[in-house]
Amino acid sequence: MKKIGEVLSSKSMERFKMVDSNEERNFMYFGPSLPTNQSDESAMEEFCRSSVTTIWHYHGGCTVGKVVDGDFRVMGVNSLRVVDGSTFSCLSRDQSSSHYHDVRPEREVEAKAE
Repeated sequence: MKKIGEVLSSKSMERFKMVDSNEERNFMYFGPSLPTNQSDESAMEEFCRSSVTTIWHYHGGCTVGKVVDGDFRVMGVNSLRVVDGSTFSCLSRDQSSSHYHDVRPEREVEAKAE
């Protein structure tokens, strides 16, 4: 959670902020915002427990070759794989859950083998 807070506070994320009613640039959240004091461990823990949800688009956020490698390992991070729809660059016209069922078991076997 702290890393998400750091990313959201970075200069590169400024262009995604909107001007709020106080004329300040902030993100417009769909759901709960991160705690104001992100160094407060108990506040961060409570936030995680009370708001388990996704806030990102369910496909296309972890592009293979840019965010994850061909084995779905997150580039630049040890021991972390992304095995969900965020690695799909596009969605087909059929039932999207079928793609998850095709990809996930194979990737789980690979991850456990490591």
